[in-house]
Amino acid sequence: MNNPLLTKVQFEKPTFRISHQSNLFVIGSCFSDNIGKQLRNHKFNLLLNPYGVLYNPLSIENALKRSILSNRFTEDDLLFHNNLWHSFDLHGSFSNMNKNKLLDTANTSIAEAYSILKTAEFLFVTFGTAWIYQYRDNGKVVANCHKLPASAFIRERLPVETIVKQWKAVINQLCVFNPTLKIIFTVSPVKHLKDGAHENQLSKATLLLAINELVESDADRLYYFPSYEIVNDELRDYRFYADDMTHISTSAQKYIYEIFKTTFFDSNTIQQISEIEKIIKAASHKVLHNNREEIKMFSSSILKKIEKLENTQPFINLHTEKKHFIQLMNEQ
Repeated sequence: MNNPLLTKVQFEKPTFRISHQSNLFVIGSCFSDNIGKQLRNHKFNLLLNPYGVLYNPLSIENALKRSILSNRFTEDDLLFHNNLWHSFDLHGSFSNMNKNKLLDTANTSIAEAYSILKTAEFLFVTFGTAWIYQYRDNGKVVANCHKLPASAFIRERLPVETIVKQWKAVINQLCVFNPTLKIIFTVSPVKHLKDGAHENQLSKATLLLAINELVESDADRLYYFPSYEIVNDELRDYRFYADDMTHISTSAQKYIYEIFKTTFFDSNTIQQISEIEKIIKAASHKVLHNNREEIKMFSSSILKKIEKLENTQPFINLHTEKKHFIQLMNEQ
């Protein structure tokens, strides 16, 4: 029965499918983090935001080009502010009092990004905002302002044409670098209200128009997943937002992920996820008693499930859970 209080988002599903055998590269805003963490929890093989959370299309594009070219960070890419070394191309989680440690961590991420992107079957990209900040000293578009004063930057909303032009160029580079790669775009439903409510809507509309033009130019390789529309049409209620009323709640994240699953996974992969969830849930159980025989029997039954899954799907990594139950048995 249709729900009269719900506007269901209708969209065409892709012809391809993602499985546990697929290699994934996930990059973009904090919504990418949400989806990526759920994929990681379900034991998919992925690299998630190797440069930290990135919001605007040009910073994401720059990160992908750096990965393709294996363009290492040097001291010239750094600035010192508030007793920390930073890079305008990196999230604040990379900032460090020791510039050499920052460079080591960042360049390790580049090496990993190059390797995974070279072999990835799917690149999942989330645009967060079309607003950019340019550093006045050199005109550089920054991925993170690192709490420098607002006067140090020029704020601008990217036009659709600029996003399309820059992304067509990097997509061509990606096609040469990894000819089998497919790219899945989405627009983050997280609101950027610090830009203002109207400006946030203009920003999201800009991103949607740019992605639409890109996807129409290469529908075989590019695809759009409507997470923004799902939140704004199907979940049109502030109870699906976190306390800050800008980020989406855990329940909304799970709701979108369920649609993500039915969009990209076949029935076998969904069944494997169900088995993985049972194993992870069992591993999270606390031992509340010391019935050794019962604990051994329980651990043995879960180890058999792990072994069965490993035999049929050797690319699913359950080493942590397996180690947990082996240790639990040995302790008894």
